[in-house]
Amino acid sequence: MGELDYRPFPEERDDEFRAFMRYAFSPEEGPYDPEEDDDDREHLADYRGLFDGDEPVAVCGHHDFSLRIRGRDRDVAGLSAVASPPEHRRQGHIERLLRESLTEYRGDGVRFSVLWPFEHPFYRRYGWATVNRYRWVKTPPEQLAFAAERSADPAGDDGDGDEAGEFRRLDEDDHDAAADLLAATAERYDFTMARTEAWWRERTLRGWKTDPYVYGFERDSDLRALLSYTFEERDDGDGRAMVVSDAAVADPADWDRVFRFCRDHDSQVERVRLRLPVDVSVLDRVDDPRAVTEEVRAGPMFRLVDVPDALTALAPDPGVETAFTLAVDDPLVDWHNRPLRVAVADGEVDAERVDSGEDSSAAAAPDVTAGIGALSQLYAGYRDVDDLRAHAALEVADGAPDGLAADLAALFPPRRTFLREGF
Repeated sequence: MGELDYRPFPEERDDEFRAFMRYAFSPEEGPYDPEEDDDDREHLADYRGLFDGDEPVAVCGHHDFSLRIRGRDRDVAGLSAVASPPEHRRQGHIERLLRESLTEYRGDGVRFSVLWPFEHPFYRRYGWATVNRYRWVKTPPEQLAFAAERSADPAGDDGDGDEAGEFRRLDEDDHDAAADLLAATAERYDFTMARTEAWWRERTLRGWKTDPYVYGFERDSDLRALLSYTFEERDDGDGRAMVVSDAAVADPADWDRVFRFCRDHDSQVERVRLRLPVDVSVLDRVDDPRAVTEEVRAGPMFRLVDVPDALTALAPDPGVETAFTLAVDDPLVDWHNRPLRVAVADGEVDAERVDSGEDSSAAAAPDVTAGIGALSQLYAGYRDVDDLRAHAALEVADGAPDGLAADLAALFPPRRTFLREGF
């Protein structure tokens, strides 16, 4: 094997890339046949490959989008479609591909990377860490009757004097209305995506294997809720299921609109499955809680690309003032090898790498030592300082400035996080 080269995957070899994806993620469908492929969708990712000469030994996809992180919409690199054919596995190619991807992101000024893992332990070893949980609910549709009873009103309104709204199927022309709804959602959940028109068209209204139904609840021309779902026929005794893979509401009270809509499919399905924010539950409202299963599952993973660049993007409370040295343990890239001097004052953060030739106590005894995964979770607000110090790779040295742990808690207050979009 010669020198490996990381570069864009040629567009004219798209069928070859799709063959990689078929083998990696849908091998039960058999070898990819371009003559049978009628997929005319616009693929939003930019594909990359690690090549030995002209032969790809590993591939991936890069998505560019904006997520709300600590109250601001920020550019994020979504990593997907990471795969290697069987003849090139276990040779370090994926690790090299991940490192090259982060290097590219850093060169483009992108501070954050997010992905949906096929295995959390695999990506954890390279510095990505869970950024949110979600609640997976399985229920007979009739158990959602509480929502229908609450919203029913013989006068034809919502019970509060407002004109009743209605559900309707959404299409490409509804992007702007959905964008307003998601902006409202982003006020409650960080990691809400600002969906572009292309994303709305190709990812929301279309699916990987089966296009979903996408409906919205509208009142006075204002979109208050939306949900995306498919139907599955199961042979495990559950029968047909309505699977809600995505749902969003403008106000928490509007969740009952979603639940009522699902209940109204009781003549078609034996089960409803919903993926919901972790703080939304139906167990205390259903008639028979034992008929309902709720599981809290780990969701996507997140990673800081360049720590000092990410720190300077913070906009902390102007009352937070602190200074400390930070050492970052990163198993994948070398630009975190040197400790940082961090200073916080007047609502701004300054972070500079300690010079490699400097004889400094910062390098010998940093005030804070953090694994890149733990630091990423702290930055996102998914886990707080006390939790990470007790159970993860975050250490505040005994000789650190007094009150530094409290200062870190003020610099990184917890946030509610929920990334719904798959990619």
